[in-house]
Amino acid sequence: MKKAQKRPRQGGLYYYEAAYSLELARGASHISSMLSTATQEGAVREVMHEFIATHGRAELDVFSWLLAERLEKRGCVAAAMKARDFDASRRMPELACAS
Repeated sequence: MKKAQKRPRQGGLYYYEAAYSLELARGASHISSMLSTATQEGAVREVMHEFIATHGRAELDVFSWLLAERLEKRGCVAAAMKARDFDASRRMPELACAS
């Protein structure tokens, strides 16, 4: 059964939004510039992999939630759903061994 996704607490989001603003802006721009669903999915994996390599896995769920919100604002709903799927409990296998 699929685990219900919970939005991180609002107070903490401001801190993370500021802390990861560069990664969020660059990631959302990169993902939204892809033309097909397949290339968007690849771009989501790439952005998540870069985040883990730079910052570790501890804040991946918060980052993926904020990235998904930015993607939704850009009209990339499918990519936003893919980004939300990268929570700490269900990481893709290739990302689990990234760090």
